[in-house]
Amino acid sequence: MKPLYWIAIGLAVVVFTAAPDDKVDVAEVLGCLLVLIGWIRLARAAPDIRLRLTLGYLAVLALAVAIALSPPAARDWLDDADPAVVWASSLPALGFQATLCHALGTRARAAGARSGWWWFLAEAAILVAVVANVLYDGAGWRWLYGIGTVGLAGVLLVILLCALQGSAPWAGAEPAADDVSP
Repeated sequence: MKPLYWIAIGLAVVVFTAAPDDKVDVAEVLGCLLVLIGWIRLARAAPDIRLRLTLGYLAVLALAVAIALSPPAARDWLDDADPAVVWASSLPALGFQATLCHALGTRARAAGARSGWWWFLAEAAILVAVVANVLYDGAGWRWLYGIGTVGLAGVLLVILLCALQGSAPWAGAEPAADDVSP
């Protein structure tokens, strides 16, 4: 399977599954593990990808946070925690997605693909939501209520772009057997 397909499936599992109240959240951990597998495959298929080390660290950190927050007691603690702690717990995953968008948008534009600007749009949406959350909770700018939906739209766009662009050669996909010239 192509690297971006792994990432799309992993993100979809994380976004579209809800944790049971009394059981360990296996779906979040599994989704982050699929994203990490996709990242490792992408890094091997496209060794010249920008921000490679940063993306690797963020993928591992997102998996570590998902594992740490998977028990019900940890999720209960997070529900009662300060909003800044909740925000900080989402940073590794959102940082990975925004950085991945930047790296893939750059690769798409360098390859002449018209989809490059969609990656930058998803990156901007995620970054706007991350910054807006700080301003909403920290600075008390209540007029920013609901801006988090922009970030969710950015994450959904990342899933869609990974699924649609996963077979592109610039996205780390191997060329099909009939595309190889003798």
